[in-house]
Amino acid sequence: MSRLLGVGLLILGLIGCAKFPEQPVAPISRDRLVITLVYDAPIDPNFFYYIAIDDDGDPTTGPLPALTRPWGNGWGVPLDENLGSRIRFFVEIFRQSAQVFRIQVFEPPFTAQPLGPALDLAFPQPNQIRVTVDLRQFFPSPDPLPERLELNFISVNELKTNPYDNTPRTGFDALGATGNEFISIPLTSTQTFQNGQGWVREVSGDCPIDALDLADWEVRVVRGE
Repeated sequence: MSRLLGVGLLILGLIGCAKFPEQPVAPISRDRLVITLVYDAPIDPNFFYYIAIDDDGDPTTGPLPALTRPWGNGWGVPLDENLGSRIRFFVEIFRQSAQVFRIQVFEPPFTAQPLGPALDLAFPQPNQIRVTVDLRQFFPSPDPLPERLELNFISVNELKTNPYDNTPRTGFDALGATGNEFISIPLTSTQTFQNGQGWVREVSGDCPIDALDLADWEVRVVRGE
């Protein structure tokens, strides 16, 4: 009996030792963005917080929020040459998840390709969001990284997607007093950019909903560390 038991244990051991080839893990790029957003009240998990990104190399155009018309997505203007708005990529923070997207069709009904989760999402304080994004998630190797990106930080309490609803928003915020500002960030080296550093300073009090009211921000560009 003991001999049979030993053979059985040996077979189980061999089965347990059988290994399939490990799946290769894509290396994490050393080129990334670390974005910290500070709001006037604790983050509401039922609200939508967006990091909108333009990569066309033109610092005079950049991401703008959708203030009246729904624009097909309910929060931003993917492309409007008259307004000077363009959004190519975005990160959506919703219910404690940060997902990365690439816009594929710029006209309503706009479509976006999911690129997976951000590298990291943290809430250092109840009113803060910190997102770490792999730049190679936007620009896979061997494509070069652009020299700069334009960014806006757009928050909304609901997604207005009804094409017949042209009523102005009340629950939104973005950079600037009216939301129609964006920042142009060079990617050439490791640097940290902060609110008011060469741009209009973002202050609280320009949104009636405190959990949407952007009060401060920081963008850290990390290259090759």
